[in-house]
Amino acid sequence: MQKKLIAAAVAGALATPVAIADVAVSGSIRTGVEYTGSEWVVADNFSRLRFKASSDLGNGQSAYMGYEFRVNSAQGSLVTGNTQRLSYVGIKGDWGSLSLGSQWSTLFNTVGTFVDKSNRYGGLGYWGEGGGQYRMKDSVALSTNIGGFSVSADAQMNAGGDDLDRATIGTNISVGGVSIGAAWQDHGNADFTGIGASISLAGVGLSAGYSDVNGAGSGFGINAKVAGITIAYEETDSVADANIWGHYAIGLGGGAKAIIELMNDGTDTKGIGMLRMDF
Repeated sequence: MQKKLIAAAVAGALATPVAIADVAVSGSIRTGVEYTGSEWVVADNFSRLRFKASSDLGNGQSAYMGYEFRVNSAQGSLVTGNTQRLSYVGIKGDWGSLSLGSQWSTLFNTVGTFVDKSNRYGGLGYWGEGGGQYRMKDSVALSTNIGGFSVSADAQMNAGGDDLDRATIGTNISVGGVSIGAAWQDHGNADFTGIGASISLAGVGLSAGYSDVNGAGSGFGINAKVAGITIAYEETDSVADANIWGHYAIGLGGGAKAIIELMNDGTDTKGIGMLRMDF
């Protein structure tokens, strides 16, 4: 009798539906031939493999997560190190979202996206010497809407440092046809302040941003996009000469693109022609 009860319990457990998160696998392979200013090389351009999942928690709430692994497509290897890509887990609902891990910074989401629209060479005007964050490690991030304003904030707590190493608050708003973003980051003696904006006029997309790092200097960038071609001018107090870069991409279908990007830094001209396929 006992054996029959155990067998029935096991069968019942196997027959019970188990809630499993919806998992999506995606990524991007980006490989090109690059002229570095002194030689020609086959180069990877931040290829990545991505896993995302979400699970319905009920009452309008859901849990979500993401893993990304950076891949050197030219060498066939994984690239390791802090903030190479993303790894986070979070909860979201009508109130907004709360996430933890290595994720896109509030600074980049609210300011950096206006300045750096490149695939390879941009970002100098986003204070290119390390002030403008792209991804942030050891972080907690919150986003919500308050009175029509999209508000984001983060706290970064690195092991071995202060309890709170960096804290950021930022916002994105739209006024008419103008999109505006602004952020401020408390970072000891290197506080960061940034603002960016974009607008479309007569088929031309214009975007610009300004950033300042306390005690270090400032930077700015402006770019224009028309007929698939982006041209940008960026400069920062940390580098003597400005950067001018251009970008052109053409879709080939099936998630594939051919991309050409060129840059001059006042001394050298660099360029890359790459194939990118997103899946």
